[in-house]
Amino acid sequence: MTGAAAALWCADLPMESRRLVLRQPTFADVPRLALYAGDFDVARMLVAVPHPYTEAHASAFVGDVLASNLTGDSLALAVARLREPHACIGMITFTRQGKAATIGWWLGKPYWGRGFATEAVIAMAGLAFRDPAIDVLKAGAFEDNPGSLRVHEKTGFVRTGLAPRTSAARGGTVMQVEMELTREAFQALSPTAGGLKGRA
Repeated sequence: MTGAAAALWCADLPMESRRLVLRQPTFADVPRLALYAGDFDVARMLVAVPHPYTEAHASAFVGDVLASNLTGDSLALAVARLREPHACIGMITFTRQGKAATIGWWLGKPYWGRGFATEAVIAMAGLAFRDPAIDVLKAGAFEDNPGSLRVHEKTGFVRTGLAPRTSAARGGTVMQVEMELTREAFQALSPTAGGLKGRA
């Protein structure tokens, strides 16, 4: 993968949906990233986030993201509300692997249960599928995370199996529900990608 994919994805950033903006993260996001990802109720549902999660962790993460977003191998965006575009409320990412991309996300606990995750996933899926080489999005959620499983189902993902994954925050193995969303299923579910609007 070259910078061509990065140019394709990043050309439309920041990207707006009905209530949200998906944008490049900045080091100004570090305190809020550490606050929200540092909540054990958030971290325990993620694979790689340790607990405790500090501003040093968040700063290193942002630095890595800003570099990797330029390569075209992956894209990680801060999620914020349109009315507070500089106030990060979570992250959403995808990583390209051949004709598939793996998507993942988290939101700060104060923003759970308000439909923000569903809106962000629809927006990010629409962005990923702008690359004509991507045919399917893959995702997963721990089987004890009903909220995330509902988001997957509402956005058209179908279950494909179970797999053990290590949770850094829990310090052990958790069973993860594996899911996927095809381009065709996404287009049938959301032909306008949730009212997605790019920078242009």
